[in-house]
Amino acid sequence: MRMLVKSFGALLLIYFTSACETEDVIIEESSNDIESIDEISEKAGPWNRQFTDNFNSGGNLNQWQKTSRNDYNSNLCKYESWIPRIRTLDGRSSLELRAFKSGSQYKSGHVKSWFDFHPGRNEEYRLRSRIKLIAKDGNNYKGFSETYGAWPAFWTVNENNWPTRGESDIMEGYSFGNSARFASNLFYGVNFLQNQLGTSAERRYNNNEGWHTYEQRWINRNGWVTVQIYVDGNRVANYNNNVNGNLKLQNFKDHHIIFNLNVGSNTGIFNNSNINLFSNTYMYVDYVRLDKRSI
Repeated sequence: MRMLVKSFGALLLIYFTSACETEDVIIEESSNDIESIDEISEKAGPWNRQFTDNFNSGGNLNQWQKTSRNDYNSNLCKYESWIPRIRTLDGRSSLELRAFKSGSQYKSGHVKSWFDFHPGRNEEYRLRSRIKLIAKDGNNYKGFSETYGAWPAFWTVNENNWPTRGESDIMEGYSFGNSARFASNLFYGVNFLQNQLGTSAERRYNNNEGWHTYEQRWINRNGWVTVQIYVDGNRVANYNNNVNGNLKLQNFKDHHIIFNLNVGSNTGIFNNSNINLFSNTYMYVDYVRLDKRSI
């Protein structure tokens, strides 16, 4: 999540569901790739499940570290380990992260998978999750875009010596009261706490209220690494090392999966005096699935 960049800068300064899903064809944009799309698909092996959580009713969150810590980017937001829980929304048993005001601070949820992954040579990983963002004002539901100052994210990262092993933001949402912004992003640097990409890898995309399926394809073909981001089956971003001369996707290693719901910002993204979560703002995660195949 972009939050790692901003927070560290601040510190220095002070699964299955019933829905049918289709496979997307991988399109490589390297000048070294001379194979056709059909040849790539024909050579690819079957998908093999590596990690999954359907957040079934009555289940647990043993595959996740339920975090207790301050947010990376906002000194207004404190994550509590008791907030992430399994609840039902729209008939879907889901992971629920809830954000609400508590005194002068905001409490919220953050989970990180114990499992980590990255593609070896001629491997591809496909990470997918179905997510809904919503709020409640008493008993009345509100749209995510009606809130102000909420910052949910679905991302992968190795936090050890960040950002030397990379960060991939699949979905970041920002609510501004009757409008919202969504984007994917990458972060990388060769030195601890020093992101060398700025915001050059941010790719914004349109979104509306309701459930959406977010997907990351992480591909290593003969040492040429690409990351692709899809929303509801449509590709919204394609990353390779040509995005920025400082990007070294081959050094992205051992990423964990994170879901979190931040509130506010230390760096001016939001006017913190205008934060409005109504009674509660929620991030619901229907499932998360990680598959791998040889290519």
